[in-house]
Amino acid sequence: MTETRQFLRIGLLGVDYLLPNSTSYVIEKREHLEINDAPGALVAAWQATPTGRAPAYSVDADLNSCSRQAWQRAVFFQAGGQTLGLVADELQLLAREDVRVEPFLPPGPALTPAGHLFSGAWVRAGHVPVLVFEPRALADYLMHQETAA
Repeated sequence: MTETRQFLRIGLLGVDYLLPNSTSYVIEKREHLEINDAPGALVAAWQATPTGRAPAYSVDADLNSCSRQAWQRAVFFQAGGQTLGLVADELQLLAREDVRVEPFLPPGPALTPAGHLFSGAWVRAGHVPVLVFEPRALADYLMHQETAA
């Protein structure tokens, strides 16, 4: 994985999220992954790595697990020493200078032991705010979805 200085916009069924520019990630095409054809599977595909396989999870716009077939790419990132991925409808690199993230602390208790799922938002006049993932918390959340399924 290489570190980038760009934000990554992740489109999930019409809702956009951002991975922060401090996160290292790899974008893989569907055809380079081992597809999981099991009906209702949260893990949509696997990426072969030197240490085994890394799962790519499938979630809907509200981050609930769902089985989808119409995705073309997955983004894999490292969190807590583990590589995992998220399948997406759209992925777009955004220059750091084009995105102004406002940090915030979401109200209420954190959903994961690693903390809140979001650490900021990209707010622009006339646009819906885009939430910025906290990678460690996202990883914990996705792995918990798999064990709860």
